[in-house]
Amino acid sequence: MTKADNLISELQKRIDSFDKESHRHKRLYRRLRYPVFLLAAASTVLASAALTFPEFQSALNLAIVFVTAAIGVFSSVEGLRKPAELWIHERSTYYALRDLAREVEYYASEGIPDDRLEKYFFRMQAILGASIEKWSQQVQSGQAASGKKE
Repeated sequence: MTKADNLISELQKRIDSFDKESHRHKRLYRRLRYPVFLLAAASTVLASAALTFPEFQSALNLAIVFVTAAIGVFSSVEGLRKPAELWIHERSTYYALRDLAREVEYYASEGIPDDRLEKYFFRMQAILGASIEKWSQQVQSGQAASGKKE
């Protein structure tokens, strides 16, 4: 396997990984957000029903408490896992790697000199390193905003 083939293979592995993870976080985000929307609507309907049907008010009030608690659980899980932020972060890294892969594949058809291969490899490393650094900064700023320390 040549250096160019190795670089293209490694780029493709990273691209596939970021693609898979971003789709996973997108699905998780939607699985957490949609129930919150539905439960919020259900809470409003239950509150109206409790006012309209006073004979069922205690049962409806209890249902409102459970629905509101479920909203809190879904929102808390979303806040802890941060799937929306991860999804966006992984997609931006994915697209940066796709751009690099497209450029490498374009020049690979003519044969890439070793010095250019080195530059591409270091660009890939820089993209991956910046991705880790950016996520670390987001996590730290999120902890600082919530008043938590490591």
